Amino acid sequence: MATGAPTIAASTASTSTRRRRRTLGDLPTFLLCLLPAVVFLLLTSLYPLLYTLWLSFHDWFLNRPGMTPQFVGLGSYQAVLEDQVFRTSALNTAVFGIGTVAAELILGLGLALAVTQEGMGVRVARSILLIPMIMTPVVVGVLWRILLFDKGLVNYLLESVGLPRILWFVDPRWAFVGVMLVDIWEWTPFVLIVMTAAIAALPGEPFRAAQIDGASRWQVFRYLTLPMLLPVLLVTGLLRFMDAIKVFDTIYVLTGGGPGYATEMLSSYIYKQGLRYFNIGGASAASWLFLAVVVVLAIGVVWARVRANRAGAA
Repeated sequence: MATGAPTIAASTASTSTRRRRRTLGDLPTFLLCLLPAVVFLLLTSLYPLLYTLWLSFHDWFLNRPGMTPQFVGLGSYQAVLEDQVFRTSALNTAVFGIGTVAAELILGLGLALAVTQEGMGVRVARSILLIPMIMTPVVVGVLWRILLFDKGLVNYLLESVGLPRILWFVDPRWAFVGVMLVDIWEWTPFVLIVMTAAIAALPGEPFRAAQIDGASRWQVFRYLTLPMLLPVLLVTGLLRFMDAIKVFDTIYVLTGGGPGYATEMLSSYIYKQGLRYFNIGGASAASWLFLAVVVVLAIGVVWARVRANRAGAA
């Protein structure tokens, strides 16, 4: 026994050495295969990102003939932060992101709990509920612009039940509510898909034990389902929030940011600064401020998810 142990250890060490040498020998091949993807990402992602960072410290209007970027330091950032339109669009973006994502998480989780059972009717309902997410955002915008028109189907249904007609594209408050409703209608199915998969992956033993103990449905949801789904909810909420605050095409088709600046978002503000007013420095500074906020939020949600996982493990 004492003689066999060193032999086994030597054999294991020899196998590990050969495997390490084989891995190092394959390294050039791995790098060669990765090189095209790395070069593509550098050209399409990293270089434009760094170039916009450089431009954010310069004053440059493309519609001024012969003008070259002029270094102004943090002047572009200061001008953007002092712009009332930027502040309005930032507030609109925050309210839009928080409101739509909260509603989508609640509705998506509720629908997922309702369609987890098996059956032909449930499968058909599940397929119908996924239709809004399949449609492209521009088509969604055009569709809802027709529906929300002052003589459209939505106002017709409101009047048919005795409610007053709503001028969705004239009243600033209702315009903002309208774009939120459209986003909730379009992206609740995404939360539904994620939550349905998460619920299906939950272990069955705790639920059977709770059923034997006589726990009510609310107690099962409150003390079992919701805590187990919390990490998934956090990640889903982060993904949806980062996507919601970048919304552009649907709102551009629906309202164009109007009336006034009632539905102006940061994405449309950056678009107008760069491609309508040709203020490249201001657009770059605004985009980097936008990126910084998204990164901070992502780090915060990841930290919260790690804490939730540790609490669940404890």
